[in-house]
Amino acid sequence: MRLIGGTSGEVGGEVGGVPRYRGSVRVSFPAALSLRGLEPGDPAGRPHGHDFTAVLVFESTTLVYPGVVVDDDMRTEIPPHLAPRHAYRALARLFDRPPTCEAIAEHLATWHRRSARPPGHARLVAVTVRTGSGDHGEIHLPAPAGTST
Repeated sequence: MRLIGGTSGEVGGEVGGVPRYRGSVRVSFPAALSLRGLEPGDPAGRPHGHDFTAVLVFESTTLVYPGVVVDDDMRTEIPPHLAPRHAYRALARLFDRPPTCEAIAEHLATWHRRSARPPGHARLVAVTVRTGSGDHGEIHLPAPAGTST
């Protein structure tokens, strides 16, 4: 991985004079869910399918050649680990709470923290999950202690 410098001049998104860049990896998968504890007859209580799209957002003060936060290694490594683990699964069986978009976002962030090979130059700052029907949830991750944002 070859790091390259930032830009010169005034840049929006700077913190403490250091530019912050963001890039993302998108993962899509179909899965089934049902939500327990709803009013009788609520359709979300029955098993039903959704097409999910998760976006993992990474931030860095440096870029890798040719000038990106998310390089090809990240784009080819993350989706194959996430999509097969969730595709065509009953998500209610994978979670100890209702599998909302927010819960799925937190689950994916935890997976990345525990299992993914860190890129070294970037950190995961947010995960957004959307369904094809318009549901949306996200988690924003705090900076590690001792770092400025």
